[in-house]
Amino acid sequence: MDSRYSFSSTRVALGALRKEYPDNKEFMEEMKKRGQKWKDMDESQQPTEAQKAKYVSWDNIVQFRDAYQDQMSDMQNLLMGLYTYVPPVRLDYTPMRIVARKPAKLEDGMNYYVRNKAPYFIFHSYKTHSHYGDKVVKVPNKLKAVIDKAVPATNTYLLQDAEGKPWQEARLSQSVSRIFKQFHDLNTGVSMFRHSYATKFHAGQLPLAAIKKTASAMMHGPLQSMSYRFLSLE
Repeated sequence: MDSRYSFSSTRVALGALRKEYPDNKEFMEEMKKRGQKWKDMDESQQPTEAQKAKYVSWDNIVQFRDAYQDQMSDMQNLLMGLYTYVPPVRLDYTPMRIVARKPAKLEDGMNYYVRNKAPYFIFHSYKTHSHYGDKVVKVPNKLKAVIDKAVPATNTYLLQDAEGKPWQEARLSQSVSRIFKQFHDLNTGVSMFRHSYATKFHAGQLPLAAIKKTASAMMHGPLQSMSYRFLSLE
């Protein structure tokens, strides 16, 4: 597995197997063997060679989106817009039901696009929902315009196939990757948006390992340590 798949793919696969088969000792042992390495890599925040090869800076992503608008299809412009006009999420735009107003009860496993004069997304089903709860994201005018052009008023879902069924996550992931492959022959995808965005907006900060070390020395947690900073004096 380690030689055939990327670091992140191996980690995701083992995590999923461990969750699906909690009594399987083999999966538990495999995760334990890699646990410290995963932790060290997370805290050092150094990209793997595979991640370096797939990386595109946030500024270049935005420039690419704007420069190729006329050459991309409406759907390609929509996908680029979803991941750049608002902070990039995971593959959480499907299934995303289109509604005229917020439902009285949100359905498990479903996210929503409230399509009105001041549209917004409701992220009710995503990886860390149990920790952060429902997230509401306002849709800026530029993204609204892209959505209106690409998504017919008759659609039930933001991203749906010819039969009216929502895309599978795999289709969303592959469709984004094809954009970069088509126009720049790059093998990259959705997770790169998140790495690029975070890299852009956390530029100049210490690595997580250093922040934890400083916080420990001051006998408080990393978040408390960050709150002590006077940003205007840095």
